[in-house]
Amino acid sequence: MYIERVQIEEGFLDGLDVTFVPGLNVIIGARGTGKTSLIELIRFCLEVEGHTPETGRRSLEHALSVLGTGQVTVTLAGSPGKITVTRTAADSSRRTSGAFQPPIIFSQTEIESVGLQAGGRLRLLDSFLAATDRTEVEEAEVCAEIQSVSAEGETLRREIGELRTQLEALPSVDQQLQDLSVAEKQLGKTSTAAEEKKKVLDRVSTAIASTSVAATTVVRFRQALSRMRSSTSGATGTIATFDPWPSTAGKDPLVGARARIQEAQELLAAAVQELRQADEEAMAVAESMNQEKLVLEDRARRLRKEIESLEAGAGSVTRQGQQLRERKAQLDSLGAVLSLRQRALTALHDHQAAALDLLDAMREKRFNARAEAAARLNEILGPAIQIEVIRSGQFDAFAEAISNVLRGSGLRYADLSADLASKITPRELVEIADEDAFELLSELGGIAKDRAARVVAQLRETNLGSLATVLVDDWVNFQLLDGQDYKDISELSTGQRCSVILPLILRHNERILIVDQPEDHIDNAFITGTLIKALEARESSSQIIFSTHNANIPVLGAADRVVQLGSDGHRGFALTASELEDPAVVQAISTVMEGGAEAFKRRAEFYGQRTEE
Repeated sequence: MYIERVQIEEGFLDGLDVTFVPGLNVIIGARGTGKTSLIELIRFCLEVEGHTPETGRRSLEHALSVLGTGQVTVTLAGSPGKITVTRTAADSSRRTSGAFQPPIIFSQTEIESVGLQAGGRLRLLDSFLAATDRTEVEEAEVCAEIQSVSAEGETLRREIGELRTQLEALPSVDQQLQDLSVAEKQLGKTSTAAEEKKKVLDRVSTAIASTSVAATTVVRFRQALSRMRSSTSGATGTIATFDPWPSTAGKDPLVGARARIQEAQELLAAAVQELRQADEEAMAVAESMNQEKLVLEDRARRLRKEIESLEAGAGSVTRQGQQLRERKAQLDSLGAVLSLRQRALTALHDHQAAALDLLDAMREKRFNARAEAAARLNEILGPAIQIEVIRSGQFDAFAEAISNVLRGSGLRYADLSADLASKITPRELVEIADEDAFELLSELGGIAKDRAARVVAQLRETNLGSLATVLVDDWVNFQLLDGQDYKDISELSTGQRCSVILPLILRHNERILIVDQPEDHIDNAFITGTLIKALEARESSSQIIFSTHNANIPVLGAADRVVQLGSDGHRGFALTASELEDPAVVQAISTVMEGGAEAFKRRAEFYGQRTEE
């Protein structure tokens, strides 16, 4: 697929309508005629992101400043047919008649600076990988699953902690019952009537304890139901955000999809109603149990008074026994709940581990693909240029995530976060926190045990899902052979950096490549010896669009089409758009790029004289 036509309405290039062809297309013109503006408007229309956040921001600002309130339309041709893409200055995204693979676009400043930023180098290498949109979606889904499971696990951990705290009272209750048993055994020994009433009271007390436990279970049931209702109601709210199909765009092709959404919305609404009814039923059960408990407690009070009237002091003993047995029944019930929650937490940990395994596998697969792409490029561009990929070498995002967790802990977390991020993976850190393994953190992180314990304590107070899924991205190095040694791209001059980046981006044979003024900061020897050879090695069907001031690129590169732009100071426009051999194009190159026929002739004479000498 290639860009066939670009049309611009309003703004500096108002009325511009130029066509391009497969192969090498060169945009020429004096400075200020709109060469860079044309490229940035193509980028804007096709929604091609910048290679770094800063260059992306500048490109967007440039496009909007020259477009004004206008519109850009780009027509792409090739299999399976023509695709039209349109975007106005007011549009938040492009409008397209079909799917297409976006071109690779480099502004002048990106060629100079992309190699200096880790993200830029990684993005450049990733442009050689197969389409990864689906992989990114799948990875995002796994991350969301991990975060959801982690949040659920955090809720369970807190509940388990509260249950354990409550169960700490069980030994004390058992001891109090044991101490009270002596006094209880004395009851009724002096009165048969008191003994009979004590037996009835025991049965009532057992019923009260049972009802109390059941009522507590209903309370927990309603709490869980409340969380479920909240999440389901939230899901129904998102459905309403789908926009209607614009009446001016013809028949709605999303009718089928909208019908499914409507059905899903109805099912969700029905689910919300069912949950509401379930809560009403549970509330009725709770009220019934409370009434039953009130009746039982009233009967127990009357029995205690009757026993007290028969035997002094018996009422106090029986009341204390009832309260202790009810408390013990509650705690025994909580013990069963604790066991259930612990099993649920173990299942969640297993689920999270499986999801983390899948996430690790996805990221390992991406690293392998990057390593393979680097190896292919090294084989082509080596030994002059070398690319190295280091697994999980970018720690900044992970260090920032650790800092966010430790903020407010009283720890000096800035240096600590960076140090931990370089030594421990997100998964290791989360598993250490889950297991309260501060001694392992001390060993792996190289920090004192008391400090490690404070870190783990702080980690356990937060939802670790976001921390577990932080992307520690791969690190990419670009190196240039300088004499006998390789130099890292950060050590190179601007021209040397360009001599690394240009041959690299010219290896894109399968995608449209657009570059603004590639000759800046490189000499003619590099253009004729490297750049032109790279152009000649490309397949004739692959499209390149260059804007340039250097005549060697269209002439030695045998441009398939040359577009000359001009300007009256207020508006840019196309003066010429034709084949390289067209007399108008020859005239444009000799005049604009060579300084005119006389200047070219005098240079030729100068070179000839020097050759003779």
